[in-house]
Amino acid sequence: MTPVRWTDGVPEIDAAVAARAMKFAVEYFLRQMQRGSIKGRVERGIGEDEGRHRLSFRHHDRELTMIVGHDGEIISQELTVTAPRRKRA
Repeated sequence: MTPVRWTDGVPEIDAAVAARAMKFAVEYFLRQMQRGSIKGRVERGIGEDEGRHRLSFRHHDRELTMIVGHDGEIISQELTVTAPRRKRA
């Protein structure tokens, strides 16, 4: 089974795959998705990137970006974690 499958042109990713990539427990990831605390975005490649999609997930201090091929396989992924903002005095 591939990590990403397409249903009516919309990607569906296995929650365990996304949770692991974001360094979250699956239960936590699902709970945050249900609450709307994890935001997702899908971008379709054009030109040289035709047939690829970029899936992005953002939650507070972290953003996961995955490049997925037309076959549903993850080509690359990157997790960016930013330092918490300091409160001004």
